Amino acid sequence: MTPLSADAVESDHASPAAAVRRRRIALSYLLTAVLPALLALGLLVALAMSSARAPAAGPAAGGPADHTVRLFVAIAVVILAARLFGGLARRVGQPPVVGEIFAGLCLGPSVLGAVFPAAGDWLFPIEIRPVLQGLADIGLIALMFVVGQESRRTPLKGHGGTAMSIAQAGIAGPFLGGALLAVLLYPAWAGPRADPVVFAMFLGSALSITAFPVLARILDEKGMTRTRVGRLSMLCAAIADVVAWCMIAAMAAVAGQDSPARAALTVVLVVAYGAFMAGPGRRLLARLFAAIEGYGEGARLLALIVGLLLSSAVTSAIGIHAIFGAFIFGFCCPPAVIARQAERINALSGALLLPFFFVGTGLRTDVWRDGLSAALIGVTLLVTAVALAGKLAGPMLMARSSGLSWADSGTLGVLLNARGLTELVLLNLGLSLGLLSDRLFVALVLMALATTAMTAPLLRLAGVIAARADRRGT
Repeated sequence: MTPLSADAVESDHASPAAAVRRRRIALSYLLTAVLPALLALGLLVALAMSSARAPAAGPAAGGPADHTVRLFVAIAVVILAARLFGGLARRVGQPPVVGEIFAGLCLGPSVLGAVFPAAGDWLFPIEIRPVLQGLADIGLIALMFVVGQESRRTPLKGHGGTAMSIAQAGIAGPFLGGALLAVLLYPAWAGPRADPVVFAMFLGSALSITAFPVLARILDEKGMTRTRVGRLSMLCAAIADVVAWCMIAAMAAVAGQDSPARAALTVVLVVAYGAFMAGPGRRLLARLFAAIEGYGEGARLLALIVGLLLSSAVTSAIGIHAIFGAFIFGFCCPPAVIARQAERINALSGALLLPFFFVGTGLRTDVWRDGLSAALIGVTLLVTAVALAGKLAGPMLMARSSGLSWADSGTLGVLLNARGLTELVLLNLGLSLGLLSDRLFVALVLMALATTAMTAPLLRLAGVIAARADRRGT
């Protein structure tokens, strides 16, 4: 079979039969493709003109289809804003969480709602907020699992006694300051379900907390992870957070129940569940992960996620927040066995889920709702001063008494003042339990942002002071 020459092909195209065939193909194309397309386009235009004159029944603006569009746009905006502000914070020497918190505030009524309210209402309508809250709740559960893991992973060898005494000083001083503040602020600034004792417990716990994930990130970025001060700060934060979350769990159980008997039962059940997980549960989890070792990383990740959700469900069924179940589960899981899976959960929650928590906090934080009054400014400055003094003075004096230099003692106090994300978790819990008024919630959110943002500049200042002291010593 010989190929056709160029002349043969040209003569074929020029033949009358080929011309007829081309006309037939063109006519068929017009009838089967072009004409139906034109008719369909005309029909769509007619329908559009008709609906403009008399809107037809069905999904309109604000209907389900519109909500879906807004949801996807909101998700994209939230993730991009968190990444953008987090990167900007890192460029100016701040931990990314400071930028992410600020991004949430900017997308809420304090900034976007005040400057361009129509954009805020379109981006975050009431109908999609439950979905965003669900994403935030999953991110919170993942965060508390990581906090539990970090608390368990931090060894006490060689520094246990020193860390325990410094951690206790870092709890007692701020707790006393918070309790005194509660006496001053109750009842004008308390929430509708807060009695004086629970309100004092909550404010004391809020000022005692240290953001363990934020602290770990700061130490890593500053190259302080293996220094004595860095290790001590991690140990103190781990001890303080375990104690603080135990107090908060008891307080939440009491605050969330209407009768003393029900509150007592909730506390007993929480303690029993925690004791079970710390004893037999820990051994069972170790055996479980050892048994599925041969099935690959996917099986361990699946078991981890299912266990995390079930533990969160248990504490929710008992009557306290799911975050406590996540913390207990993270604390009791064997860190060495699930290290890679825990890192994957942490990366996923940090990049995709926690930004929705920041936005949820921002949507609840409206600085202008009651006006930026002198009272709000005064209370914000007061709680910030008490929070700083409580975390600086106690740990610093205790560390100095334990043999650290004044420079290292001051650095330790500065590090323990980083509250960040963990503080926001606690504040949102207090607001949902009715322990905080909207005004006090705003003041405490601003305090959390300020104390976390102060950490990096104060660390640099402590370094300068230490360097001057060294030069004088030589």
